[in-house]
Amino acid sequence: MMFFIVFVFLTLLFTFSFVKHLRKPSAEKRRRLPPGPRKLPFIGNLHQLGTLPHQSLQRLSREHGPLMLLQLGSIPTLVVSSADMAKEIFTNYDSVFSGRPLLHAANRLGYGSGVSFSPYGEYWREMRKIMVSRLLSPKRVESFEGVRSDEVKLMLEAVALSPGPVNLTELTLLLTNNVVCRVALGKRDRGTNKVYKTLKETQQMLGGFFVDDFFPRLGWLNKFTGFQSRLEKNFRDMDSFYDQVIKEHIDESSDRARADHEDVVDVLLQLQKDSSQPIAITDRQIKGVLVVRFLIIIIELMEETISIHCPIFE
Repeated sequence: MMFFIVFVFLTLLFTFSFVKHLRKPSAEKRRRLPPGPRKLPFIGNLHQLGTLPHQSLQRLSREHGPLMLLQLGSIPTLVVSSADMAKEIFTNYDSVFSGRPLLHAANRLGYGSGVSFSPYGEYWREMRKIMVSRLLSPKRVESFEGVRSDEVKLMLEAVALSPGPVNLTELTLLLTNNVVCRVALGKRDRGTNKVYKTLKETQQMLGGFFVDDFFPRLGWLNKFTGFQSRLEKNFRDMDSFYDQVIKEHIDESSDRARADHEDVVDVLLQLQKDSSQPIAITDRQIKGVLVVRFLIIIIELMEETISIHCPIFE
């Protein structure tokens, strides 16, 4: 019965959008907008993205130019496909295009304060400054060279001691997982790969289809796609894990307090206690920085670690 009601509702909505599309005022057509492909009522150009959106956008840009306007559901979207055009936009119109859309999964998983998806303003500027100067500086990255080398050495020893064939997929997964945990959290994952698997699910959620990202008034439909329940489970898993990590870092009697290097959580907790900071940093903001920005970047960067330290895999 519920699915029938949803079907009827969407049918009426599509019909209304189609009639509205046919009765558009001519003034809207006279606006100076970038070129773009013809759109359908209600869904706009969503049907033209396909399963490989980057290839679809490249094909469409060849036809409509380096500056192209798409209608993704009810969201007008400007697509820039030229380096020269991008430079023009970010040089002369940076303040106009500095905002970020409030995406459903990013807002939930980032606790509403993730650096990558926060709206432009004082908070974003201060958190970006912290990321650049304290968390991702060359000196900070270099300080973790020993961690990367240790983990690569352990992996090579496991290969050398293996009496039979070696599953390189599992070993490289374990390598990435251990480096991420030690650099960002100050401890290994004890062979469970739980952190890595949870973060991979986070990546899938950030790229998942949530109805309200394209139709803001239809967010209630997310419960029927299955993504909403997966998102909430992923959030609970990450939230529980980060609560444990922060508690261990605060507890001076824990093994973490005697770690041989300062990790990302250590730095964030130090900044939290610093009264001279322009903005107050809460535990939720620490979690947002970790889950949305830093750890996901680390996962991508660890792929380079394999080629740098282990040329045998190339």
